[in-house]
Amino acid sequence: MRQNKIVMTVQKEELLKNIQSFINADNDLAIKEAEHQIKIFGAIYEKEISAFNEIEKKEDNSEEETISPEQIDINKEIFKAIEDFKTNQDKKKNAKLKSEDENLKSKNAILDKFEELVTNKEKLSELAGGIKEIRAEWNSIGDIAQKHQQKIQKQFSKLNEDFNYNFNIYKELKENDLKRNFSLKNQVIHEIKALEELKDINKLKIELKILQNKWEEIGPTFKEHWEELKKSYWDLVNLYQKKINEHYSTLKANLKENLELKKALINKAEELSKSEPNGIKEWESVAQKFKSLQEEWKTVGPVAKKISDTVWKEFRSHFDLFFEKRGNFMSIEKKKWQEKANAKQALIEKAKKYVENVSEDGNPSLIKNLQEEWKKIGHAGKYAEQKLWKKFRQQCDAFFEKKNAHKTAAIALENENLKTKQDLIQKINKQKEVSFENVSQFVNEFQKTGEVPRKSSLKIMGDFEKIIQKIISNGGFTSEQQHQLQKAIKSSMLSNSSDPDKVFMDEKNRINKLINSALKETAQLENNLGFFANAKGSKMLDEFQGKIDHQKKQIEDWREELKKLREAYRQK
Repeated sequence: MRQNKIVMTVQKEELLKNIQSFINADNDLAIKEAEHQIKIFGAIYEKEISAFNEIEKKEDNSEEETISPEQIDINKEIFKAIEDFKTNQDKKKNAKLKSEDENLKSKNAILDKFEELVTNKEKLSELAGGIKEIRAEWNSIGDIAQKHQQKIQKQFSKLNEDFNYNFNIYKELKENDLKRNFSLKNQVIHEIKALEELKDINKLKIELKILQNKWEEIGPTFKEHWEELKKSYWDLVNLYQKKINEHYSTLKANLKENLELKKALINKAEELSKSEPNGIKEWESVAQKFKSLQEEWKTVGPVAKKISDTVWKEFRSHFDLFFEKRGNFMSIEKKKWQEKANAKQALIEKAKKYVENVSEDGNPSLIKNLQEEWKKIGHAGKYAEQKLWKKFRQQCDAFFEKKNAHKTAAIALENENLKTKQDLIQKINKQKEVSFENVSQFVNEFQKTGEVPRKSSLKIMGDFEKIIQKIISNGGFTSEQQHQLQKAIKSSMLSNSSDPDKVFMDEKNRINKLINSALKETAQLENNLGFFANAKGSKMLDEFQGKIDHQKKQIEDWREELKKLREAYRQK
């Protein structure tokens, strides 16, 4: 609730600022915008009054704030600004009416003065000075009420016409002046004809007035052509004036029809405001329908001025209701999008670490798992989703590019290691006599050489084990030296594997399986030996005893091998 009040206060401060900026508005656009801002505040204030009244109705409202909206400082300031705006507009309106009345009086006075000049003055100097003064005064006077405009203008035009011809009685006009004026007046007639293309009546009205003033400023022309020229001019002026008058008459007649059309649009807006969209696409769809209604509203003509504000306010209220609900929905959605964006940013950070550590772990499943998590998170909003996806995609691509580069380098190194180990085996194999120091150096160099390609690993280890066993079998080593060499075989097997733990377990299980199998076979042999207990010197008895001794020797060797394996594993 407090958050909503803070938001509302910020909105009111913005409204106050806007209304104050329009207090002295002069043009129609600024005035309309000010009135729109006032309507927005009116809607907010009505909601506050309604909410305040609801609180007052409650039996127990001691825990709720009960400050009347009328007493809220920001509301007082806005009402003061509205009052200043309306007072200013009323003053300007009254001033305009007063100005128009004064201008009408001034123009009537000029007509009287003009008529006196035309009928009484005979001296050229007085006529020339008088007409300049009258025309300057006439043009300097502002607008008058539209209903008097045509009549006043015709009177002035008639006097102007009379003056021109009376003035020509006393003054010889040059032929080129008459021709020039004739051309200029024809040009005005041509420009008035071109107004037929104008569809905007207000613009037509303004342009026609400008051309009429231009016509009056042009001097006299040939008298023999004047009546025809004047008729062409006034026929066009009267035609357009009739069109203007008919337009305003039609507007007045259409007020009722426009009202019905706007009521229909209000009903549509009300129905839309009651809708409860499910998901962003549906909210946007309804919002587009509201925008279409607004565009349609603009195409409908005006209604009676006394109800215009009420009709507009009712229409906009449904917009305000819907877009307020939409705003609340989008606020919740934005929070969800932010949470999803944060989750996806975390995945991007994980991907960065995978890229940094690809040399230690280049398993593709790391990235694939992140991609699956990315899909499960869902869309993070149209503004963030594409940027996040681009960053995530870059890290995924970087992982596989770096992995491939590392793999290529690793393969080259493994091939180089394989060649080194093969050369070591060939070198030791060529030596006819090998000391324990020689073979120990060979084992050390073999072990410190890194991994080889997996497909060659078993063969190179087999070749290594064979050469060690061959060297041991040639004799010349103590049992301790033989033990160390056997242990070196197991140690190399573990150290040259990419997964020593697995190799240890596999080898341990293999040896244990051999031991268990031999123990069972030995037990069976010893059991069968009981049948020959009394057959001393029997050849079959000797064979059974030989097999038992061989099996026991094998078991001891395998146990020794297992011991060496454990020692090698502990020291790896």
